[in-house]
Amino acid sequence: MPFRITEQSPTQPLHALKPLRPKTSMPTDDVLMADAGADELLVWPWTGILAMAAADEDADAATTLAFHAHQRFAGVATTALQEEPTNHQQHFLLLHFGKNWAGLRDAMSLAVHFAGAGRREWQRRGREGSSEGAGGVFGWAAVGEDLLGDGAVGRILRESGAAARSVEDVEKDEASVAVTLSAVAGEYERRERLLAAKNEEMVRAVQRMEEESSWLRSELNELKAVADNSLPEMNHGVDEENEKLRAELDAVKGEIELRVDRIQELKECRTDLHFSKLEKLAIKINSLGMADIKPEASDNAQMLHDKHKEEMEAINAKVIQLEKQLEQKEAQEYAICMLNTKLQAVENLSIEEYGHLYKLLTILKECLEQKSERFQNAYVELTQRDHLNRNELQETRQEVIKCLESMATGDCTVIGIKRMGQLDEKPFHHACKRKYRDYDPEGKGTRLISLWQKELKNKSWNPFTTILVDGEEKDVVNEDDPKLRQLWTEYGDIVCNAVKVTLRELNEYSPQGRHAVNELWNFREGRKATTAEVVNYIFEQQKTSS
Repeated sequence: MPFRITEQSPTQPLHALKPLRPKTSMPTDDVLMADAGADELLVWPWTGILAMAAADEDADAATTLAFHAHQRFAGVATTALQEEPTNHQQHFLLLHFGKNWAGLRDAMSLAVHFAGAGRREWQRRGREGSSEGAGGVFGWAAVGEDLLGDGAVGRILRESGAAARSVEDVEKDEASVAVTLSAVAGEYERRERLLAAKNEEMVRAVQRMEEESSWLRSELNELKAVADNSLPEMNHGVDEENEKLRAELDAVKGEIELRVDRIQELKECRTDLHFSKLEKLAIKINSLGMADIKPEASDNAQMLHDKHKEEMEAINAKVIQLEKQLEQKEAQEYAICMLNTKLQAVENLSIEEYGHLYKLLTILKECLEQKSERFQNAYVELTQRDHLNRNELQETRQEVIKCLESMATGDCTVIGIKRMGQLDEKPFHHACKRKYRDYDPEGKGTRLISLWQKELKNKSWNPFTTILVDGEEKDVVNEDDPKLRQLWTEYGDIVCNAVKVTLRELNEYSPQGRHAVNELWNFREGRKATTAEVVNYIFEQQKTSS
């Protein structure tokens, strides 16, 4: 049996529509859910079927079915089918309601909308093989028999991967997902409390170390101040003593020089006296007779020799004494020179007070180094733990995203999944409609979007600049980038801002790969949703559905 498949948009313009059946009062959700028996096998994902028979080639049949779908289920995806039996044509429209409970309610509501024109009536009409009632619309929720049928509807349902399931089975699966999600949320909360406690402990430890380090710095500053005040006084006293020693040394040097000059004079006088006495003695001997004065000359010479010997011994003793004094003064002068050298190199002074101060400074320096090393190690450990916590949190968020996708809650006006780094296409279409109007604005908008999607994935294009914000480097979009300036000139602020927002999201979530990333999002407040918010929202949805 030949059939044709066409995709039907729910917003397609409709013309020459046939009159509708009068609407009946809508039953409550409890009544609808009661109609879906726990053991009845329905097609899952939930699917509705609209059917209409035409005696001949009727172009309005598909349009009539689409109008019915749009009027009651606007926004639901549809698939149009057509079969050609022997004596008439059959048109079908599959309504894909999804996997959530709202879709089940919509599927079950077909029994109310098409009361008296459901699946049994359609089958009875087919068994009779008549075209009576052609033009009437039939509707029902797809069941297991539809899935196993040989017609176009059964083939399409099987090809789409649909299955026949009972409401009880779906409830069990949803409950299993809820239990898994609850366990994940509980584990996440436990880890969050544990990490928060560890973080507080590390913060307190760091604060204690900072306080100890601050106290040690203040003590060190006080000791430095004491050293700065005491060392000048100590140096001043040493300088005075040094000046006094220098004055005494200069006086001793002068005295030594005078005595050396005196010794030299005495030596010269001694030599002159010796020669003068010998000359006088020779003259006296020549003037007297040799025989008469020989004994007297001998006695006088002996006396002069003894006297001269005594004088020379006294002079030699005095010279030896002066030489010893000179050596002592030279030793004192050398000691003073060494003292001056030590004063110039203050760190080598052997003064008791300075030695004690230097020892204290050394101990404090070692303590500060130990505290600094402990603080550095604690900081490294805290950084590693923070990195580990971030990785665990990211893994947990990915698990929650998967659970949220499998739940298919339907309502994404509050909490949902947002594709971060995906270009918003609406500003491009609006801008092209304003700019081109009658010159294929849709096509130009599509081409412009495709061009900028490729440009955003181009890793060689780096429209960012680095600035300092609160002392930290931060990458921001370069407003003067040539491509962005050209886009702003041609299409205005809205399009340019859409590209900038996408660039910032790509730089934050995927700077290396530049691809869109799923993120939990609070659409009501326009921000990233916390894991606790998502879990609470899913629980609320489960309670509402049940």
